Amino acid sequence: MKLFAANSTERLKMTFLSIMLGLSVLTTACSDSGQSDDQKQASQDDKSKQAKDEKASGDDGKAKQKEKAPVPVEVVSVSRGEIKQTYRTITTLEAESDAQVVARSSGLLQKLLVEEGDLVKKGELLAQLDIEQLSLEVAQMEATSNKLKKELDRQQTLFNRKLGSSDALDRAKFEYQSQQAQFQLAKLKLRYASIKAPIDGVITERNVKIGNFVRESDILFKIVDPQSLKAVLHLPEREMSNVKKGQDILLKVDAYAENTIVGKIERIRPSIDTSTGTFKVVAKLNNLNNQLKPGMFGKVEVVFNVHADSLLLEQQAIITQDNRSHVFVVEDNIAKRIAIETGFKHNGIVEIVSGLNDNSQVITTGQQILKHDTKVEIVASENVVDKNKAEKSTSVSNVAVNH
Repeated sequence: MKLFAANSTERLKMTFLSIMLGLSVLTTACSDSGQSDDQKQASQDDKSKQAKDEKASGDDGKAKQKEKAPVPVEVVSVSRGEIKQTYRTITTLEAESDAQVVARSSGLLQKLLVEEGDLVKKGELLAQLDIEQLSLEVAQMEATSNKLKKELDRQQTLFNRKLGSSDALDRAKFEYQSQQAQFQLAKLKLRYASIKAPIDGVITERNVKIGNFVRESDILFKIVDPQSLKAVLHLPEREMSNVKKGQDILLKVDAYAENTIVGKIERIRPSIDTSTGTFKVVAKLNNLNNQLKPGMFGKVEVVFNVHADSLLLEQQAIITQDNRSHVFVVEDNIAKRIAIETGFKHNGIVEIVSGLNDNSQVITTGQQILKHDTKVEIVASENVVDKNKAEKSTSVSNVAVNH
């Protein structure tokens, strides 16, 4: 009995310990389960915040890195030089001194002494007609004239001696004078058989061949004096106040594209063509080498004004917005926006009236994306503006002028 009671007591203890241990585990499990959910939520929140912080930190780093990276630019130094105020237009060259050589006698063309392109002087023999018949006519007229002269002298002697009538004397005078006129006309036709140049110039047309029968009034040659070539311009009414006699013009023709021919305004028509709204200007050209020909098409710049020792800058460096102009200059590798005033503009070169000085380095490439105080890096530079651009003559357009 004692042994049974002892075993029962031992089993009860073990059962109680098991129950207590189970309750402890269950309580611990429940407690651990509640704490795990809170900790997981807190951990996720911490991770999300950390990710956001890291992303923001990365974006700020990239922005700072981008902001710090200098912008590559090209610059040019301004220079001083001459610039023109011009008006551009087109012209067709015309010769004021030209002549059509017309036959003034009839006959077969016996000799041809010049060709197209030949330079001739006034009075130079160009062609010769057959003069055999004309010479015979002159000889006949001369003989008849001599005969009538003797009859006139005889009638004058008779009249002086009171042996002849005044009517007979008058008739003899009339016949002699009439024959003399015909004789002079025959000699003139004989002289006209030798066809000569009426002016100095170049043979531009030959319309006859050897053996052709030439009639009076036939056009045989055309001669043009290349020194009389003029550039005839038609300018709009608004330019009348700018055009003055003696102003230079700069001419270019396709045949001699590398050369610029200089001329001077010679005449200005003081009236406006109501149908076109233009007025006529005639300019004399320097054509010493006879390279210009009548009918050539040319591009012309009329030089209204010239500014010497002006501050010059390339057009591409200037940014214009709302009729205001500005540039970016480099100072200690920092881009500075500078407002400027411009003057004459000519062939991509602009006169700078104010805003820059002789030492300014102006950005010519990359300035469109810049802001004031942007850090830049100069990757290419030119010492000075190409002054030759301001001297050259190109394109056909009206050159605007800002003051």
